[in-house]
Amino acid sequence: PDIPAINFHITNDHLGEGGAKAKFRANMDAIRVLKELEFDERNATPEEQEILSQYVGWGGLAAAFDENKASWAEEFRELYTALSPEEYAAARASTLNAHYTSPTVIRAIYDAVGQMGFETGNILEPAMGIGNFFGMLPDAMRNSNLYGVELDSISGRIAQKLYPNAEI
Repeated sequence: PDIPAINFHITNDHLGEGGAKAKFRANMDAIRVLKELEFDERNATPEEQEILSQYVGWGGLAAAFDENKASWAEEFRELYTALSPEEYAAARASTLNAHYTSPTVIRAIYDAVGQMGFETGNILEPAMGIGNFFGMLPDAMRNSNLYGVELDSISGRIAQKLYPNAEI
């Protein structure tokens, strides 16, 4: 059956919380779902979108890329085999600069924009990661056109599955 293209709405204020191993697990679960969706050439179900939304990128997870770090040996093997060489290189390179914007900051920005009178129009999210700004879009702004840009392949592809009605 066809799965409708519905943009994900974030209701969890605890995105990106947890220790390094929990973040690693969330990332790997999201990558597994992404690759299944791409193989099946279909939209994500709401349950799959929930898993995808937990992806936090590789900032602060450099240990997962260290083949000599015994406490991360299993994670290293899992990561190395799950990604293509290009994906692996990009993920490893992002460990120093990948980060996400917290729900508190996103809400404050939308509150400020709303107080300035914005209700609907074009919204651009450059360097969007997986698109948390789109996911926290206030109901009053839901009729806006969403445009996103992301250089990291995995993050951008996850964003496409989370926000199929946006141009990414």
